[in-house]
Amino acid sequence: MPAVFFLHDRHTDALEKPSCEPCHLKDANLIVFKFKRLKDQGCKPDRELYHLECIKCHTDRRAQGLKSGPLTAECRRCHSQNLAYIDTAQPFGMDKSLHYRHVLSDLIRPAGNEKDGNCSACHHEYDQALKKTVYKKGQEGTCRYCHKQEKTEKGRSFKTVAHEDCLNCHFELKLQDKKAGPTICAGCHAAAKQSNIAKLEQIPRIKRNQPDVVLLSAWLQEALESGKPSNQFVEPVAFNHLSHEKQVENCRLCHHESMEPCAMCHTRTGTDKSKFFRLEQAMHSPDNLKSCLGCHRESMKSADCAGCHAQMNARRFDEIKCNHCHTVARKSLEPLPASDETRAKIAAIQINVRSVPGPVIPDDKIPEKVTIGIMTDQYESVIFPHRQIVRTLIKRTQKSILTQYFHRGTASLCSGCHHHSPSADTYPKCAACHGMSLQSDPNGKPGLKGAYHGQCSTCHQRMGLEKPVSTDCTACHQKKTKMVQQKD
Repeated sequence: MPAVFFLHDRHTDALEKPSCEPCHLKDANLIVFKFKRLKDQGCKPDRELYHLECIKCHTDRRAQGLKSGPLTAECRRCHSQNLAYIDTAQPFGMDKSLHYRHVLSDLIRPAGNEKDGNCSACHHEYDQALKKTVYKKGQEGTCRYCHKQEKTEKGRSFKTVAHEDCLNCHFELKLQDKKAGPTICAGCHAAAKQSNIAKLEQIPRIKRNQPDVVLLSAWLQEALESGKPSNQFVEPVAFNHLSHEKQVENCRLCHHESMEPCAMCHTRTGTDKSKFFRLEQAMHSPDNLKSCLGCHRESMKSADCAGCHAQMNARRFDEIKCNHCHTVARKSLEPLPASDETRAKIAAIQINVRSVPGPVIPDDKIPEKVTIGIMTDQYESVIFPHRQIVRTLIKRTQKSILTQYFHRGTASLCSGCHHHSPSADTYPKCAACHGMSLQSDPNGKPGLKGAYHGQCSTCHQRMGLEKPVSTDCTACHQKKTKMVQQKD
């Protein structure tokens, strides 16, 4: 039979006093979020338990004249493929703001003897010798490092942990009439509720013994260990760890399995621990959000970037310039920097150099307005506010360090519209490549009208501009009041 689509909040709302206890048992005064049992007994016993307890509750409510669910022999009312329900539950996780609100809370007491925080209330590791979980200061990590999506021999699933630990803490505080987090599903998983969660504007850095800057290089580390320079030289990457921390909501986006450096698992050839996913792949996989290149490409989908990048063909890896990131010259590594401090200084110097703003195109080099009238027929020419648009694009690309760096060239933004043309002070007109025909040419290149409307309208839509809408023709070119009859 089809699986049951269980309406959890509807059942909670049906109770006179919302509570978990009618369906969930307690163990050591903590609610266990399994239905009427403390642990799974197997498929058949659990199935029989659901049928027995659910139908018993429905029968009791119906006997009291209350609205109830299906009874015995009404199987298809629960097990149906035709239920018109849509699961609206949204994934929920702890971002930096919510994490810091927990850190600040005086109501969350440490599990140990901490004097400078309450980290031990949530963070722990399993000690094999002691056969129990213990708090290890300075080794805190996300719960998901041990608690995976599914239950394992080493621990409960993350879903189980998040509900049993977090919710029981919330319940305990509410029983004491203290401020607490949600205790119903919608409190965390409803989109409307999520948008109402208070966000802190000032969030201090989460300190976990991490560096501010790092010199990334596999061969350099190998050379330091062997004492011999490497012949397989690739310029190291000066990695600004501090600035990357500010761009993400949690460390797990990059450190997905542990807080160790990437190269601990992702070696040149890969290891069992990394499922033989090599270091080069870990850094350069364009479709993997945990990869540097993949994360950078994902940022191109933002409204500030998508106007241009959504219309560009994704470049192959061999078309990407390595020296955008691999910028540390070999001379700066002679003699080999043995200490972390020396390598950090080398990285910091390179980061400071690339942080210098690039040249700005002077206004007198940017046409203020451009008249586009080569195809005027039913409409007047377009008076294109060229300089205003260029300045808007420059402003929007200055919002992040990433876009500032990759658009340092004076003409890099120009290529968004003037594509397939070499950088220059002047560019060929669109009509130089796009013909007057309404049909695309054999190579798929659109005609001039299609090129203008396709590029302009797509850019407006991708950048989230409310006006002009694609159907408002007169927003760009006024309709002619009198048609001029062309002579034969």
